[in-house]
Amino acid sequence: MGESLATQLLSADHEMACPNCGYLMWVRYSEIVAQTAVTCPCCYTHIWLVDQTGSAQNAGDVLQQQITQALKGLFR
Repeated sequence: MGESLATQLLSADHEMACPNCGYLMWVRYSEIVAQTAVTCPCCYTHIWLVDQTGSAQNAGDVLQQQITQALKGLFR
């Protein structure tokens, strides 16, 4: 059985710019959900990934629910 959409989302990468030097880098959505810190590979600034609205934390569940609802009734 394949991974759930939520698991796939958490494994996906998100491009972000370092707030100090502007260097583009990739972080995993799971790092955003866990609100961990990453280090910019260019200027070595320590960046805390803060999800103030909780949007990343809820995105996987919302997507999974929408897909389930859209497919409801197709497989009986």
